[in-house]
Amino acid sequence: MNLIHITGIDYVEMNHNEGLEFKYKPEVPKLQLVGHILIEETEEEAQGVVFLTQKQLNQVLANKEVDLKLTDDEKWHPVKPLNKDQIKKVGLVTLESELVATSGEIKCFEVQKVVA
Repeated sequence: MNLIHITGIDYVEMNHNEGLEFKYKPEVPKLQLVGHILIEETEEEAQGVVFLTQKQLNQVLANKEVDLKLTDDEKWHPVKPLNKDQIKKVGLVTLESELVATSGEIKCFEVQKVVA
């Protein structure tokens, strides 16, 4: 189990990757958040992909004043880049996650639990 924190959001989209086996509620559709993550154990910050449910995403973004807008490419992008305060608030949310794949320097995690 890895403890990770989201430190930046590039975009969110529905997961279209085939072949990934999810452990947490595999029957529930997953969203794919692409951005920057901080891996707590190593204090490594990296580009990453986080797979999570809509409910988990809502828990991460609750009361953080982060607005996502659907664009023509079927992705939700932040309306404006996250400011330092928003990055800090979102980054304080701990996500218990499992590493599901690595592609070059990009690490992919499936969220098991949101720890507020």
